[in-house]
Amino acid sequence: MNRGLTWAIGGAAAALLVVGAASWLWLSSSDVPPVADPTATSGAPTPENDERTAAQQALDDHLEECTSAEVVDDAVPDGCGIRIPWGTEFAAVDDVRFRIEQLPVLELTDGGFVADGGILVATVSGTGQDGSPRTETYRTESWTLRGGVTVEGDDVKLDVW
Repeated sequence: MNRGLTWAIGGAAAALLVVGAASWLWLSSSDVPPVADPTATSGAPTPENDERTAAQQALDDHLEECTSAEVVDDAVPDGCGIRIPWGTEFAAVDDVRFRIEQLPVLELTDGGFVADGGILVATVSGTGQDGSPRTETYRTESWTLRGGVTVEGDDVKLDVW
């Protein structure tokens, strides 16, 4: 490759970089409003959206309570959709700490709900099967719950299975 061709290729690459950066700056500083999300609901709230929103909030509150509850007798709280396979690694569990990275998204069904897409991390400390202290972290990216929903006026009650 000769020196002139090398300079031409380098100059072309530099020009593309300058044009790309200038375009990015121009587009990011323009006053064009963001494009609306086509999956978002528009207009006035509907009773169905209000029920779903209220049920989602009730589920979020329930799951916050579940993950702050103390583990008793090596068992996670009931009705929380939490299953941890610690029995093969721990002889006894002393402590479990939960961290919600993403709450499951609730969808109403006929007389009930399904909530999925949640991400939950659990750190378990205790005694391993060999008798030594042990700490393990379990992560699920498919935290799912099901249950029943009862709506009475503005009050939404969940029965999580």
